[in-house]
Amino acid sequence: MIRVSLSLFLRAACLGAAALCFADPASAQLARKEQNLANDPAWIKKTALEIDKRLAGGFAKQAVKPLPAADDARWMRRFYLDAIGRIPTYEEAKAFLDDSSAGKREKLVDQLLASEGYTGHMYNYFCDLLRATSNLGTDGTRSGVPYLRWIRESVATNKPFDKFTYELLTTNGGGWEPGKGAVGYFERDRGMPLDNMANTTRIFLGTHIECAQCHDHPYDKWKQLDFYEMSAFTHGLKTGDRGANAKYANEKYNGRSAEEDRSRRDLYRWLHDNIYDFGVSGNGDGQITLPMDFNGKGGKPDEVVKARSVFPGASSGRREGDDARGKFAKWMTDPSNPRFTMLISNRLWKKVMGIGLFEPVDKYVEPNKENPTGTVISNPEVLAYLQQVMKDLNYDLKAFQKVLFNTRGYALGTNPSAVDARQPYAFQGRAVRRMSAEQVWDSMATLVVPDLDYRKGSALEPTANVYGRNLGQNAYEIWKELGNADIKAMNAWVERVSKEIGSGKGKKDAAMMDTSMMTEGDAKSSTLSDPAKWAGYSKDLLRAAELRSPTPPEHFLRKFGQSSREVIEGASSDSDVTQVLSLINGHVEKNIVGDSKAIVYKAIDNASSPEEKVKAAFLTILSRNPTPAEIDLMLPEAKKGRDGIKNMIYALLNSNEFIFIL
Repeated sequence: MIRVSLSLFLRAACLGAAALCFADPASAQLARKEQNLANDPAWIKKTALEIDKRLAGGFAKQAVKPLPAADDARWMRRFYLDAIGRIPTYEEAKAFLDDSSAGKREKLVDQLLASEGYTGHMYNYFCDLLRATSNLGTDGTRSGVPYLRWIRESVATNKPFDKFTYELLTTNGGGWEPGKGAVGYFERDRGMPLDNMANTTRIFLGTHIECAQCHDHPYDKWKQLDFYEMSAFTHGLKTGDRGANAKYANEKYNGRSAEEDRSRRDLYRWLHDNIYDFGVSGNGDGQITLPMDFNGKGGKPDEVVKARSVFPGASSGRREGDDARGKFAKWMTDPSNPRFTMLISNRLWKKVMGIGLFEPVDKYVEPNKENPTGTVISNPEVLAYLQQVMKDLNYDLKAFQKVLFNTRGYALGTNPSAVDARQPYAFQGRAVRRMSAEQVWDSMATLVVPDLDYRKGSALEPTANVYGRNLGQNAYEIWKELGNADIKAMNAWVERVSKEIGSGKGKKDAAMMDTSMMTEGDAKSSTLSDPAKWAGYSKDLLRAAELRSPTPPEHFLRKFGQSSREVIEGASSDSDVTQVLSLINGHVEKNIVGDSKAIVYKAIDNASSPEEKVKAAFLTILSRNPTPAEIDLMLPEAKKGRDGIKNMIYALLNSNEFIFIL
């Protein structure tokens, strides 16, 4: 076995970083401001090599050797799953493996990060992080679609993460008001402002301050007073309740009981929950009253305290007209914030590399009396440099990932030893991890449906749906018509739409290509808007990003660990019996092996001999060519015809190699 020596790894990294080491700092900074670093291949390469240099330093300190580089097949499959959340198709895999050009990996990185697949995969990532759901509220009558659409559009346009975060924390307006979907962040926690602040500090600052809501933290430095001073920034912010119209609509749907008025009652309720009682207003009071049972140090019950961050840099003097929430958001996203850049850098490092430079990624503890060691960072030099890279890229998350995907560290072979993510890891090789639920689902669907990335569902359609009835009207247009209208106009709309429902109008299928949420730069998007392309394929076989968020509890995705969106990053990668049964007795047989139209059969059927059929099956499902021993094992099945081919596909799909990312 060939091994990559530490000295060679260091030499390659140092040569690439030389320009960074000797460049004039002032002129380099000026140049970076004037050019788009995300599209500068030379800068991407130098930055990736600088990361490799620091990784190599970690190898030396921990006395480990880097594993051999992964071959093209393994790197390709790994990269497809990490970048766009699915395995490559047969055509994609063959094209890459047949390509003999020197820069084909860099070319593929650019190609996939500019694809619609990337948008869907990152959308799933943010939905899990932000607990974004298709319905808001305990009874699910308030739509979460505008919030989901805002997340999707933000990813599609590659919105910088600092701007993304600032909009989440400061946007005011109605939920269906165009461009105001970010209000869903606070609507998601309606009636729970303290919990919302606890979530904010955990997501963006890596600080678990929620324990201090009731008492001084027993294992960290945070005091109960700290929690309430943080909460003061958004205290007083209002969700929903848009005045007289909301009150009137509420009275109308609660006051009617006759069965013949069912449609009108439902319409008034939809207007109440989605137009008049859905949104955010207020800029935060900048002060809060401590609870009656407050028992922490530094304050007393019923005392009014001003907003103050748990970290230096943000406070509120609480003058008339102060924008406490805006001050908080500005401080939160400032590059000088000691936590914001570090947290998102480590989160994306884990997304790409499999394990964070510190774990858990949302819990960073500074050394204190209760915890003298604090959080251990596996490679502080890498983390420090990543933060500078993130700032240089102006929080461009796509470009940041492009740098990581171009590192030698990412391309190292798979570590055959078990890796405990709770212990510092040197990243001398790729730690094996299981696919996420979304990756399993999307990869299996890729074996059935052609051009899966471009097949759109109706989960993010803005069409108004009233208790299962599609009104055939755009909810944004309804907001435009009625958001600031008087009660007379509201009643007229209800009467008109109620009659349309009664006559059977307004029930058209709204599943259309929505170009506003397509990835910028993906030239293929505009050529795949004809739904006839997918005629005959199950309407349920869409990418996970096109389904409800989350899917119902009985869905395949939930059985395989998709988050319920109740907690931050609530997805699970644990295995259980229900997953095995889903694969052995249900999903594989019904939706893949049993579907004669499934494209997994295309390359196999076109193969000229049984041996070539075996090779086609391996390349389609495992993204690699089989070994001679595997050909000998599968050849008898390939010679049996379609029944044998089904057995071969069935076996490969139920293998560990399919379900794990190596």
